[in-house]
Amino acid sequence: MNIIPLTRNAAYQKFSITLNNHQLVFYLRWLTRYRYFVVDIMNIDNSPIALGRALHVGVNLLAGLNADIGEIILEGETPTISNLGIKNQLKWYPI
Repeated sequence: MNIIPLTRNAAYQKFSITLNNHQLVFYLRWLTRYRYFVVDIMNIDNSPIALGRALHVGVNLLAGLNADIGEIILEGETPTISNLGIKNQLKWYPI
């Protein structure tokens, strides 16, 4: 299990991370109207893995996808702009 670092007080985030042999780029966007974050996960070559996935506690962002990356799950409190990465953690579990 690894913790994927998240930054609070940012409505938009882009960061890269390597999980096993997978170099991934994450995009997080806060949807003000719906009051939650959506996540896009791309390969380093900009090919999509997951697009528009809602970031909710206990939900595997890679569920239902044919990816051999493992599971990426948010644990803790419901994320907001002010508590993202503080009262919750995005965790990666290898296969």
